[in-house]
Amino acid sequence: MPSEAFRRDVVLVVDDSPDTLSLLTDALENHGMTVLVATDGASALERVRRLTPDVILLDAVMPGMDGFDTCVALRAEPAVAAVPIIFMTGLTDTEHVIRGFDAGGVDYVTKPIDPDALIARIRSHLANARRMTSTRAALDAAGRALVAVDGSGVVVWHTPKAASFIDATSLDENRTLPAAIARWL
Repeated sequence: MPSEAFRRDVVLVVDDSPDTLSLLTDALENHGMTVLVATDGASALERVRRLTPDVILLDAVMPGMDGFDTCVALRAEPAVAAVPIIFMTGLTDTEHVIRGFDAGGVDYVTKPIDPDALIARIRSHLANARRMTSTRAALDAAGRALVAVDGSGVVVWHTPKAASFIDATSLDENRTLPAAIARWL
């Protein structure tokens, strides 16, 4: 396996526009990134089941499964649940931006795309994702029982040690901790 210093970042670009795919592929490859391409949501899901990208660029408006539904489906794939997904679209209304974040996107850029600005965003999100992965690995290795829940009490992450306290049968159908356990934590 190549050392981290020589590893190329892998970017999955999901867009139905040949012009956008060409522009982004050229720009990303010129910055030393490996580019995977999907022209629709279904093929994006197929790609991530074979190879986990480091970041996903996702068009919001595509035929068939749109980008918002594709993002939700991608987030359901365990291998890419923490991979940054950046929406790219001409949709600029606040409702679309919010929908992108609600679907699981970490950023939202509007077309026409400025490749240099997009690459800066990609690098920033990659650095954050790598820090998060390192932090989770360190917490897992610490041997402590830690649980992260969202504002609704839904378990979004836990250490292996916490798994001995919280198994699938102790969570309700929404993956929420029972009140007695939540108070204990």
